[in-house]
Amino acid sequence: LADRDKETGEAAARVFRELGFGIVATSGTAAHLEAHGIEVATVLAKVGEEEGGPTALDLIEAGEIDLVVNSPRGRGPRADGAYIRRAAAAANIPVVTTVSAGLAAAKGMADWSHHELRVRTLQEYHRGVTADQLRLEL
Repeated sequence: LADRDKETGEAAARVFRELGFGIVATSGTAAHLEAHGIEVATVLAKVGEEEGGPTALDLIEAGEIDLVVNSPRGRGPRADGAYIRRAAAAANIPVVTTVSAGLAAAKGMADWSHHELRVRTLQEYHRGVTADQLRLEL
């Protein structure tokens, strides 16, 4: 996450952890999250760095990533983000490119855990509704 996004990213990460997701992040984001009591399962090396552990690309290719939240800023991070997004797309992994969307995704998943999901047809939604109730007067 870009520095400007770490506070909102912290909120999203907290919800993802409560849902049972493991968090992986590069060193700066990991340090921020851990300083705020959020466990980071794996600290990633930046793409192209030789040292520091696996990169996001390594974990994507290994099938260990379920969702990518990436908000790059600047030339280096923007290039890293492009590689990460490309690899995630190739692996059919959802990608969220703003931290606000990451927080919305986390909250949506949390909401799903409290409600039974089911599919209904439009006819089922509108059963018992009369034509008068559907009329839109201008």
